Amino acid sequence: MQKIVVAGGGYAGLGAIGALQKLQDAEIILIEPGSGHQLIPELPEALAKHGSIDNHVVPYDSLLAETRVKYIRHYVTNVNVERRVVCLDNKDEVSYDWLVLATGSEPAMPPIPGLRDVAHTLRDAHDARKIKNELQYGKEQRVAVIGGGLTGVEVAGMLAEDHDVILVEAFDRLLPALGLGLSQYAYRRLIAAGVTVVMGQKLVRVNPPRIELEKDHYEYDVLIWAGGITPPKWIKTTELPLNVAGYPLADAYGQVLPQIFVAGDLWHVVIDGQEIPATAQLAAIAGNFVGDTIISRITNDGSPGPAFRPRLRGMLISLDEGQGVGWVLHGGIPVRGFSARTLKNISFQQYRLKLSKIFDRPWPLLEPRD
Repeated sequence: MQKIVVAGGGYAGLGAIGALQKLQDAEIILIEPGSGHQLIPELPEALAKHGSIDNHVVPYDSLLAETRVKYIRHYVTNVNVERRVVCLDNKDEVSYDWLVLATGSEPAMPPIPGLRDVAHTLRDAHDARKIKNELQYGKEQRVAVIGGGLTGVEVAGMLAEDHDVILVEAFDRLLPALGLGLSQYAYRRLIAAGVTVVMGQKLVRVNPPRIELEKDHYEYDVLIWAGGITPPKWIKTTELPLNVAGYPLADAYGQVLPQIFVAGDLWHVVIDGQEIPATAQLAAIAGNFVGDTIISRITNDGSPGPAFRPRLRGMLISLDEGQGVGWVLHGGIPVRGFSARTLKNISFQQYRLKLSKIFDRPWPLLEPRD
């Protein structure tokens, strides 16, 4: 019997497990420190005044009930390649025949004076709860959001109705993953919602109660950092080959070393020389691909099968509770406004429905809570 360990229960990890469950003669182990699968793209919505963080976390105990998946609630701290074991934070070791590393990333926090002392990040539900504990939901409270990418724009838009929001982006436009026209639409929409958008200036110092940019400074009450991601620190202590940015060097199948694969944020996917932005959608597709690849290696005499070429369904960004921007379908049909926001809501429900089918759980996965 093949023993397959999946480290990380996010979009990539569950995508891999969903595929691997097709193997009848395999032991599947999930190693994950959290208590539930976090719907990270939905977390900006949880910050809204009437948002509930619990509505965006699916408990593993219920999701994995009556499946063949063994759930170990611990952190991975290292991988011993020679002995084929995963090391855990409680000093235990878990052996494997095949290993999928899908432990995600960490916020990239540069050494800006004062930043680490006061800034919040938004990578999980724990972060979201810490932010909500500080929000007063009144226009007299200023929230400074640093970073005009996907997370920063969504957070700024969601908080604009109830707060005085300033959004800072070091480059000359928002949402570089989208085309210029969609980027400009997002900018206009945020301005109309009352967000102060500052572009073309880097944050150089945090000196409470103010942020100091290259030219200007602004006062703030709550500071949220959305300035990118970096590989988890523990990955640098392993024997895995890493690129200059510290991510595992993976081939076109997600393989780093024999019988060790990566998926999700740990896999920098490059297609025809172009890096594909790390999103939950890409992570889920990559995880499923890696799971199918392992099945192929086990059942087809090591046949590699086709290389990874993801077909993304689109990229949708919420600008507030009623508006959005992005593109859909292969080739990138631009959408904006109410239609984009509606499509994003539909995509959330489609993913939940997919999970309920993969793990044979009743719909809906989550009961709404106040």
